[in-house]
Amino acid sequence: MGVTEIINNIRYLMLPVIIIIVVEFLLIALYYFFYYRKQQTDRKKIQIKKLILGALFIGYIVFVCELTIIGRGTSHYLQMNLNLFSGYIDAWKKYSLRDLQNCIFNILMFVPLGIFLPLIITKSKEFKWLLLVVVSATLSIETYQTLSGAGIFELDDLINNSLGGIIGYQLYRLGASIAHHKKVKIKSLVRNLAIPLLMGLIFLGMNIIYSQKEFGHLAINAYTKSNMSGVDLSTSLELSSLPAVSPVYKKMINNDGVEALLQEKLGLSELSAQDNGGDREILLEDKAGAPSTVFISSEGNWSFSEDLYTPVQTSLAEQEPMVDKALTMMDELSILPQDAEFTVLESGDFEWKLPDRTDLNKDYWHGDLSLGLKPDGSVYSLSYNLHKNQYIREVNILSFAEVYERIKNGEFPQIKYNALVQEEELIIKKGDQLDLESIELTYMYDTKDFYQPVYRVSGTFNGKSWFTLIQARK
Repeated sequence: MGVTEIINNIRYLMLPVIIIIVVEFLLIALYYFFYYRKQQTDRKKIQIKKLILGALFIGYIVFVCELTIIGRGTSHYLQMNLNLFSGYIDAWKKYSLRDLQNCIFNILMFVPLGIFLPLIITKSKEFKWLLLVVVSATLSIETYQTLSGAGIFELDDLINNSLGGIIGYQLYRLGASIAHHKKVKIKSLVRNLAIPLLMGLIFLGMNIIYSQKEFGHLAINAYTKSNMSGVDLSTSLELSSLPAVSPVYKKMINNDGVEALLQEKLGLSELSAQDNGGDREILLEDKAGAPSTVFISSEGNWSFSEDLYTPVQTSLAEQEPMVDKALTMMDELSILPQDAEFTVLESGDFEWKLPDRTDLNKDYWHGDLSLGLKPDGSVYSLSYNLHKNQYIREVNILSFAEVYERIKNGEFPQIKYNALVQEEELIIKKGDQLDLESIELTYMYDTKDFYQPVYRVSGTFNGKSWFTLIQARK
């Protein structure tokens, strides 16, 4: 879940919270005007402050329940993840901001609890009592989730939520120190911000280490090692132990000029543009006022489509004269880097395809490009999925024998190869049978857009088709 999605979800969930807090404030106002202002002044001030804090605290509790309990389904019954810091390890191995966001969000969610408790409950000003309440609260949520199926009991969540409560308590202590001394004391500032400062330094160090690495991380390396004891592992393959090498490439992304090119060649003018996380969406119109959309991805792909046009199925006889128009249009656009395999699709669209040639040991293009034309020869759709892979160098890769050893030691990810497969079916246990039938070299992009060699190991797992992916580079 990206930052934008999180913000949109929070906006949606905040509506009932705001309504509850507004109702509480109205009740507090009625209580104050019709009864409490007749009471003693000192008592009045204390109690109104407590009531306001209590109202905000109830709103916060409702918000947390919405995030963790209400409307989460029942698909994770009795599922647990007791691997310590697995969320952070996965985020590092994938170098994934999304995975890290989940960890940070679980910390931030409990920061207000650490602030509210000492303000509302005097006993919670003592750290031991506050920690007891925070741990009990997150333990209750995790237990409910696993018993109801609303979520997975995760040790990481227990740690992150507790850490959030401690940070909130430290912020309360810092605020109390400033209020008491009427100034910011450096010693108090450092002591009470120690945890966020330490986390910031750790994240900074991780980024420095990552930036110094030649290649990026592969998502397939984010896995939990399987216990292969008692598993019947077999293969009829010849497992060579000879050393081998394979080239590494890097995706070159250059979308500069795409918008200007389409406006010039297709006679379009821009209406509006929106950037979202590196992606760009542009709304345009032609001279007749017909609207269209260009979407430019940060991954290097882009597409154009006329919004209100509905393509019609064309016969073979109608397609033949359109071929020349398609080839002419492609020449005018000049976006095809080299000769490619040309195909007329059943839909009537035209496609140019460049194969993936990882054996060339030099720069090459691969991918596909499709073009949709109206009967008059004008463009109604254009999809550009071509990438230039720049040759970097050859690297040493695992031999087949070493790949087999990785499988034997459980050092591989269990991949959910179709939507019907349940998570529990992928858990390897004693008595299972795994037969390896093929080991093939393929490629995938890492987090720095390097195109790295990867082994696709396939076979059968308890009689069913199975495969996994293993990083080939040593």
